[in-house]
Amino acid sequence: MTVSTTTTDFDRWWTDVLTIRPRGGDAFEAGPAPSAFPRLYGGQVAAQSLLAGAATVDPLREPHSLHTTFLRGGDHSRPVTYSVERLRESRNLSTRLVRAEQDGRLLATATASFHAPGGLRRHLEHEDGPTGPVPAPATLPGRPERLAAAFGAAVPDAGAAVWPVDLRYVDRVPWEPGPAEARNRLWMRAATRLPDVRAVHAAALAFATDLPMFEPVLFPHGLDWAEMIAGRSVYGASLDHALWFHRPARADTWQLLVQVSPVSARDRGFCRAEVRSEDGRLVATVAQEIGFVDPR
Repeated sequence: MTVSTTTTDFDRWWTDVLTIRPRGGDAFEAGPAPSAFPRLYGGQVAAQSLLAGAATVDPLREPHSLHTTFLRGGDHSRPVTYSVERLRESRNLSTRLVRAEQDGRLLATATASFHAPGGLRRHLEHEDGPTGPVPAPATLPGRPERLAAAFGAAVPDAGAAVWPVDLRYVDRVPWEPGPAEARNRLWMRAATRLPDVRAVHAAALAFATDLPMFEPVLFPHGLDWAEMIAGRSVYGASLDHALWFHRPARADTWQLLVQVSPVSARDRGFCRAEVRSEDGRLVATVAQEIGFVDPR
């Protein structure tokens, strides 16, 4: 399933991504959703795994972490099933193991944890503040405009020219040529309003952050972005994707992704990021490892 670059119904796109149907017991199914790629997008599997886990938990318990390990690629034109195992149910924590499968093939496993805050008489809160001023998102061009300026009508098929997340790069677009420091900042938000459900917004953050997390890993090496996403110079794929949700945050309002890739070694690259609200509060932390192989 592909999406028109001229008429895109982002409401429908997000509805398809965020809808899982009960199949009995602790099993669920998600139907095909629009895709910006010729494959099943890993961030979609992570998001739906979180939603499947949340469907078996008291709704007063909010997501506090998600760790997804990607095992095999999937077909975006076919449904995905999610089976949930209840690993822990304690006074204030619920933990679920989720298996994402398609046609009998295990695509990914995810561990999703949920927490009921408010048990401490004395609340422990601190955080490092944001560093440096950041241009407002309204002053920056969107990803489609940046891609069109760089590639015209020849945007690579895997370039996500049409995407249900509005991305606005602050420091560097990933297709800018030449080596650079392995860090970046960008604003992001869902391209339509989402339901007022905490698990939905946590899932949307998982969906949105998977796409750009590999990009700073490429910067020091001067790799050609278009060649890389096409799998011609080197083939890269997410091995795992982890998020910790520190505070509730709406994924349909602007969030700043502050990325740094501290290391790449032994054919793997690592990137971590802070997610900060417009007022600078740290709402989530993200980490991802990417594996690289030579093209076939």
